Amino acid sequence: MAAWSFWIFTTAVIWFAIFLTYFMPVKKEFIGISTPETVLEQSGSLVPGVSPLKRHYNKTVLVLIDALRADFLFSPDTPMSMTKKLVSQNLALVAKAHTPTVTLPRIKALMTGSVPGFVDVILNFGSTKYEGDNILAQMSRAGRRVVFFGDDTWIKLFSDHFTRYEGTTSFFVTDYTEVDNNVTRHLPLELSAGDFDLLILHYLGLDHIGHLAGPNSPLVPPKLREMDEVIDTVYRSLTKLQGEGLPNLLIVCGDHGMSDQGSHGGASYSETRVPLAFLSTQHRSSTGGVVESEVDQIDLVPTLSELLGLPIPSNNLGHLLMDMVQEQGAEEQLASLLRNTIQLLNLLREDQPGADSEARGFFHSTCQLHSKWLSLTPQERSSAMAHQIQIKYNEVITMATSTITKKLTTYDLPALITCVIGLWTAVILLLLSQQSPVRWVVMVHVISTLYLVGHLTQFQSVWPFSGSGYLISVASLMLVLSTTALQAKKTMKDQVLEWMRSSFYGGGSLCGGFLIAGTLLHTVSLLSSSYVEEEHQTWYFLSTSIHILHLMSVILTMNTNQHPCNASFNSSTSNHFLRSYPKSDVESDQGSHSDKFRQEVLNTAVLLLAARLMRSWNQTGNKWLHLPDIGDWLILADNRTLLSVLVAVSLLLILVLLSRRLTWVQTILAAAGLFCVFWSRASTGALFLPFVPQMDRGILPARLSFLCVFLVLVSQFLPGQTSRSSVGHMDICLTAWTVLHVLLMRPHNTVLVAFMTVQQSVLCGCKLVLPPSAAAVFYVWMGRAAFFSQGNSNSIATVDVGAGYVGQEDYNAFPVAFLLGLATYAGPIYWFMAFLAKLNTLNPSRRDLHQVYFTVAVTCLLPMVVYAAFVVTERYHLFVWTVFLPKLLYLGMDLVIYYLLSVILVLKYYLRCE
Repeated sequence: MAAWSFWIFTTAVIWFAIFLTYFMPVKKEFIGISTPETVLEQSGSLVPGVSPLKRHYNKTVLVLIDALRADFLFSPDTPMSMTKKLVSQNLALVAKAHTPTVTLPRIKALMTGSVPGFVDVILNFGSTKYEGDNILAQMSRAGRRVVFFGDDTWIKLFSDHFTRYEGTTSFFVTDYTEVDNNVTRHLPLELSAGDFDLLILHYLGLDHIGHLAGPNSPLVPPKLREMDEVIDTVYRSLTKLQGEGLPNLLIVCGDHGMSDQGSHGGASYSETRVPLAFLSTQHRSSTGGVVESEVDQIDLVPTLSELLGLPIPSNNLGHLLMDMVQEQGAEEQLASLLRNTIQLLNLLREDQPGADSEARGFFHSTCQLHSKWLSLTPQERSSAMAHQIQIKYNEVITMATSTITKKLTTYDLPALITCVIGLWTAVILLLLSQQSPVRWVVMVHVISTLYLVGHLTQFQSVWPFSGSGYLISVASLMLVLSTTALQAKKTMKDQVLEWMRSSFYGGGSLCGGFLIAGTLLHTVSLLSSSYVEEEHQTWYFLSTSIHILHLMSVILTMNTNQHPCNASFNSSTSNHFLRSYPKSDVESDQGSHSDKFRQEVLNTAVLLLAARLMRSWNQTGNKWLHLPDIGDWLILADNRTLLSVLVAVSLLLILVLLSRRLTWVQTILAAAGLFCVFWSRASTGALFLPFVPQMDRGILPARLSFLCVFLVLVSQFLPGQTSRSSVGHMDICLTAWTVLHVLLMRPHNTVLVAFMTVQQSVLCGCKLVLPPSAAAVFYVWMGRAAFFSQGNSNSIATVDVGAGYVGQEDYNAFPVAFLLGLATYAGPIYWFMAFLAKLNTLNPSRRDLHQVYFTVAVTCLLPMVVYAAFVVTERYHLFVWTVFLPKLLYLGMDLVIYYLLSVILVLKYYLRCE
């Protein structure tokens, strides 16, 4: 029976993976290339006598400082004093970066002017050569020399266009010194030779500091001063290189900002607002400084193209920054606007044929007015008329960009609907076949799924049908539903109700009912963007309420004089999660009723106190993310000693609680692993340990801790090393995981692991009036609450990238991704392993194991299938990229984690002998 449930669960995971690929398609781009000849021909035919492309700057240097958010430069007390002085004499703007705010899509946006898709978040870890039109390609075609040093993502995208280049690894976030030194060391030679037309410098150190310690780290001001000195050095060198010809230009900007937690990827103000400074060696005649109005970051592309005398890339969606060209005459300003407008209308015509008719009609009337203005003598040309033409061009530009951006992504709706049908079919089939699966129907479902997945993967669409195979497979999916419903001995309603009774109701029917209601409540809450952003509040409420309701259930059991072992439940089909009462206790009921009551109240109080402290440790979500929390206070430099003491006490508490179930050898290994964790953090300077100098970013002690984890796992197979309490292998695995869990957490979150260990010890020792299936949901809830308490949210900005580099000397994709996934879902993994350890003590039957597996599968799949159908209907919603899609990715990862963990239940099912 478990095998069929496993295969149905597997098909659901496959369907969801295919669904994600269709919901995050690679954005289509205009394959045309802008050329100077085409630009001159089109502009000249519309406005005869218009000024041609003209180069305004000789040498240009682009200094891109990763994660340089706006306040790092524009705040009154910024360490970048020299840069701020230069800004006061030139021009600087606050630029808004589109989501997702990660490096790869931002680099593409800065060079192409397009708005990359969310799929670039994934491609960010494996970028490939970019073939579309971009500024670097235009420079190369114009025979100009481009030199690059910095983040190797540029090399993967644009290596064909560089005269010279050297890259640095962008993902090795524990290095924030050498990664910048390897860029700066090239400056003396490059600036003295001066044989470049465009020099690009991409500095990563600030971003790495953010991932490691956050924006308030004492490491940030020295890094900003270092960048300030680099900017000053470059500007002085450009001034010396100017000569008698055109002036030189230095552009300073950030690719994205930095959240208050030090990460990025989301849509918060600090992540999306970056500085964009234009520092010319020929100071502006008018007043310089910071322009308060915001611009789009992609507006750099048409502006830089015009300043360098290059055609605007064909996929650009940016607007010309008039503040940067206001030093030019009105004739050249209007010519630049004309070229920007033509490029956008060409893109609109290619992207949405026929949608440009209204904009083109207005555009042609503007061109006629422009031609009339040019036909006048210089003395007759009024500035008011030029200003009117400028406004009209800007209106056309706004019309074109708004029309294009409304449909930036084209969805294959039939493919998405097919995936949703496959998902719902899997869930309904799982529900219908829970009691007595119809095997041939499951086989039809699996075969249809495999065919459709192969078809969608091959053709990247449901069209063409590839004969009748597609229709037959879809019809088979629908046949699965009807046939199963007809052949089932009971209706779906009766089967679901029976599953609920057998899985959730026993001695603690109050808790069972709340677990069902809470699961449904959470599923419905995902249909609101606000509830998605603040999902942690839902799980904090549910996980806290279940503790209180469980206490009430225990009290009711006591008041009805029911010993837990005699609760009204069919114990032949399921075991209760109860403390093992000695036989003498059952027969004589020794111990007073009041003592038991006080013990239960004390246990619940400990659980609630730990939960309350955990939810206050790290602010998450959206509305209150800016508020200070305990973690923010602990990581301050002044509190380093206190943090060190707290971490040491937490590690000692964890060891004491773990050692009660370990042999002396396993205890020594666990102690060594925990000590190496502290040593590793002290080596990085996060904690204080006497006589331990900062060295190798804590790599050696971290690797020793990994070794201890491995040895703890192996020790259970050695002769004479069974645990003292004889609780089995899962407790040893839980011990090993706890050590690894602490290693992957930031130092201040070590206390959270201690709280979780206390909660697990309390639950391990107290009675739980729930059958195994309901207890599985109980533990899943605990895991979900732990996921958010460690600082995670439904924004990718809260992912702790630094956890992927624990014990790593260099960037290696697989171990980094593996450790990153483990660290992000450390809480859910911990509590599921704690559940398996508890389940192991009950000697469950095969029926129990199947019920637990089925319950876990339904609990994970229900919110996912509802949410998948919902996001298809809301695919053009304003928050689809900032709220809905990130949550979809988290649901997918959550599904994979529980799918892999539940395989243990399948193995236990087949290893169990009845």
